[in-house]
Amino acid sequence: MIAADNKLTKVFDWDDAKRRLEEAGKTLLDTDSLTPEQSAQVLDERARQLARVPDQTLDNREVLEVVRFRIGSEEFAIGSEYVLELTCPNAITPIPQLEPHFVGVTNLRGEVTTVIDLGKLLGISADDEQKLQVLVLGRDRPEFAIRVSGIEHVVALRRDELLEPMGVAGCYRDLMLGCSKEGLLVLNGEALLGCEDLYVDQSE
Repeated sequence: MIAADNKLTKVFDWDDAKRRLEEAGKTLLDTDSLTPEQSAQVLDERARQLARVPDQTLDNREVLEVVRFRIGSEEFAIGSEYVLELTCPNAITPIPQLEPHFVGVTNLRGEVTTVIDLGKLLGISADDEQKLQVLVLGRDRPEFAIRVSGIEHVVALRRDELLEPMGVAGCYRDLMLGCSKEGLLVLNGEALLGCEDLYVDQSE
């Protein structure tokens, strides 16, 4: 299981801090009966309590839990609800006469799954991996897998902090939710799974 990372930015509750400050002030005279060392310890503890930022519960609609991964030197992320697994397929069978971003198909526990080179689709050069890794995407079952250079971890992002992605234009701009301040490109999982360019037309 991928470990969760990253702490969300909390909003400081000034009213709660004021209330705790008033409570501390009411008992401040208690230190008159203590030794100077004891008084210092009490005041230090009260200072730490007043400096503590109260826990805030964020609405799930404000938070996006994503899986971070790399394609070449570029950092990407996609909502964790669209990620089924990370695996290293034993064999990939090429599909002739298809666009270059189709790597081929592989058998994932009885499911014939298409492997996509998303880097080629988006014009990103990938590293020459010694061992092929793929991130399997889908809702209830594998829909396709994308070739990745490595996987990082699960992080939580604020939706309202995502920026307009730089360097992504054209018809594939809709595949992006946005970009974090650190340059992490966040994919739109729903749009990605609905992109017709990522499926093989089996009617031919």
